[in-house]
Amino acid sequence: MALIPELKEHISKGSPESKGVLTKAANKMSEAQQREFLASLQLGDAEFQLAVAPYMPKGSTIDPSRARLKAFPKEAGVGPEGAGIKGMSTGNIKDPENPNLRQRYKGYELEVEPNTVTALEAVNANPRVFAHEYRHFEDTDANMERLNRVQDIMASQNRDDLAENVRLLADLLHTEAAFGLSSENDDPARYAAMYNAARDATDEELAGYTEELLQHPNVLRFMKHGNFKRRYPNMARGNYFDRTVEMPEGYREGGRTRLI
Repeated sequence: MALIPELKEHISKGSPESKGVLTKAANKMSEAQQREFLASLQLGDAEFQLAVAPYMPKGSTIDPSRARLKAFPKEAGVGPEGAGIKGMSTGNIKDPENPNLRQRYKGYELEVEPNTVTALEAVNANPRVFAHEYRHFEDTDANMERLNRVQDIMASQNRDDLAENVRLLADLLHTEAAFGLSSENDDPARYAAMYNAARDATDEELAGYTEELLQHPNVLRFMKHGNFKRRYPNMARGNYFDRTVEMPEGYREGGRTRLI
């Protein structure tokens, strides 16, 4: 049976793989079954948006049709931690032949699609990682990875979020210190130690790491800038973050997240 127009349109927004699978399944359905199938797909989209929304700035759209999950072949032997890169946003890439769409791991390669938000490996298909990539996609990162990692920290919804986000920002500041991109007294070993300790730290230690990272001159320099405050007044703030971390003086209030 031919697909009803609404279901056909919904399926057309997905990945090439999902289009084939969903179309094949829907072709065997009656019109009534197709409408029920469409409703279930739309419910899944809404649940995805609701899961990602708390991590996003106020006014984010979080288009679920842009979300993808990609994984290297089983033979690549990617471990439970996943590959080095957790996700990708390709919102600024339109050419499907662009070499930046290819990711490699131990001689194996996968391709992501232009104009999508992708989690790499199932371990990273979670709201925290998708939100990070959606901020890149929706241009609420000021084109700065450092800002996006600060937003990750501030949006933390639980202890595991905060530990992983501390690791991400510590890793970035470690790289900047190692390459002389911060003050000459900045010791990269300090950030390496934070990165290694964050997952097993006590709640008090983790809050201390967070506060230290947010006080870093490379972070405060742009967070206190008037231009930044005007452009980004509504960064998400997680309840867990607000309960456990004391914000440095000079940060402005974050906004509550909502979908539009």
